[in-house]
Amino acid sequence: MHKLKTKLLALITGFSILFTGLSPVFAETDFEPYEKTFIVSAYYSPLPNQRVYFRGSYDADRRLNGNGTNGADGTEVYPGMLAAPKTYSFGIKLEIPGLGVGAIHDRGGAIVPEGQRGFKHDRLDVWMGKGEEGLARALQWGVRTVTAKVYPASHTIAESFTLPSMGSVFVAELKLGDSGELVSRLQEELKTYGYYREAITSTFDENTEKALLGYQLTRNIVASADDPGAGVLGPRTREKLNGEIFARSWQPPASLVAKTNSNSGSSNQAYVASVNTSSAANSRFPVTLSLGDTGSRVKDLQVALTEAGYYECEINGIYNEKMEDCIFEFQQEKNILASRDEFGAGFFGEKTRSALSKALDANEDKLKMLIADRLPAGTSQPGESGAAISKLQEGLKTLGYLEADFSSEYDESTKLAVVKFQIEAGIIESETSYGAGFFGSKTKTAFEKELSQRLNMKPQLAVNPEWNRVRYVAYNPTFSTGLALGDTGDKVEELQKVLQELGYFKEEVTGNFGELTEQAVIEFQIAEGVVSSATEYGAGSFGPKTRAALNAVIKEKNIALKRKEETTT
Repeated sequence: MHKLKTKLLALITGFSILFTGLSPVFAETDFEPYEKTFIVSAYYSPLPNQRVYFRGSYDADRRLNGNGTNGADGTEVYPGMLAAPKTYSFGIKLEIPGLGVGAIHDRGGAIVPEGQRGFKHDRLDVWMGKGEEGLARALQWGVRTVTAKVYPASHTIAESFTLPSMGSVFVAELKLGDSGELVSRLQEELKTYGYYREAITSTFDENTEKALLGYQLTRNIVASADDPGAGVLGPRTREKLNGEIFARSWQPPASLVAKTNSNSGSSNQAYVASVNTSSAANSRFPVTLSLGDTGSRVKDLQVALTEAGYYECEINGIYNEKMEDCIFEFQQEKNILASRDEFGAGFFGEKTRSALSKALDANEDKLKMLIADRLPAGTSQPGESGAAISKLQEGLKTLGYLEADFSSEYDESTKLAVVKFQIEAGIIESETSYGAGFFGSKTKTAFEKELSQRLNMKPQLAVNPEWNRVRYVAYNPTFSTGLALGDTGDKVEELQKVLQELGYFKEEVTGNFGELTEQAVIEFQIAEGVVSSATEYGAGSFGPKTRAALNAVIKEKNIALKRKEETTT
């Protein structure tokens, strides 16, 4: 009898397991944690005005991912929210390698148990964030087969979930009085948006605080200077700033751009156009510039401003106060700013770069129209007549080859004018050469080029020998003095440049020996066998052994830097 009861109990237990799915844990509120293999994909919450969408439009991505605001149990989306099949109760926790501990609060039509739709394991979907950054994380994650640990909702293990990093620059609070390379980076970012206009100092001073406050106010992070967190790089400000840094750097996959572009009826059509415009502006003027900057990019900007009619000074590659004035005049005319007291005045930031690019594009479009009025669409020959001949004659007149009144007839005077152009352009040798007087494809190409040069009346760039008395000379640096954390100056700048050339230092050269420079030195020391670890005595200090090793590498690899020299010729 005892054996019969035992068998019956086992049979009942087996049926209980069967009806609860494939494992008894799903019907129970408490169970022993266990490991299980899942197929894990990712989803995100789409936002209006994204440059790209996974399904081509905001509405399509909302349908794919749900509204993106709450899970199926009503919980607001958050890092750590998971979608799982209905066989898993809401609240069950999963520890996913590389991500942490999250909890089930959502469902999904494609999130099914193993065996359905051909899946070998239960499906899971991980929420990866909002907007383009969330989309980028989801694309980066893709679909992975992962062994996770499953816990009941009542388990004491705490949720602790970290979304995959998309290269966040700022991860800690910065405030008045702080210093270091991250402060320098903050100042550079604020300078990019036109809020910080002073020299990069690596010290969080009152100017930095004021610039950060301006950034916060325009983005509604704070309402006034008296609000908690005003002028402090706190969590909300870091999230916003890191997001904008990411948006500038992330290049959406071409397939998504094409899909979004093709969805011409979607609500984001205008934003796709703005992305294309922004990309064009960034390709023409890829970096932000301001007072004190020098180099070829500044020179290119000076030439562009001259061509656009906003700059009448020397083309010397120096962003001086006169150039700052010219930038502000351009900003005023384009309604970017109204007063010199506004943030960004005289600063060649994102909006100004875009506006100048559009102004130059408009000039180019105007030039194309002028050429089109003077250039036949096809080839022409004597005896023809019509609108195409009128355009040819207008072009010949513009170039000075036809002076008399003309009609729309390809007459003898038109033919002689074409012959004269062909000879001067080197297309034929004489009026008896083959093709003389015929407006063929070769003649048309040369004619269009000449028209472009004649009609594109760029201002004459000033030339002054005094401006060219600076030259840059290559030299192999050598180091004979020690450097350490906190040092500043030209030698620190040289050290950063050399480490940059060797691939150890990946930040902007500042001349400040901060934590990032120290880390680069440690990486060099370990690579060259000066130290064996970051905790060894001397790690990060640019002492005698490290100097000798670096000088040897400079000589071996012939690493050269450039310095500016004044000339007398």
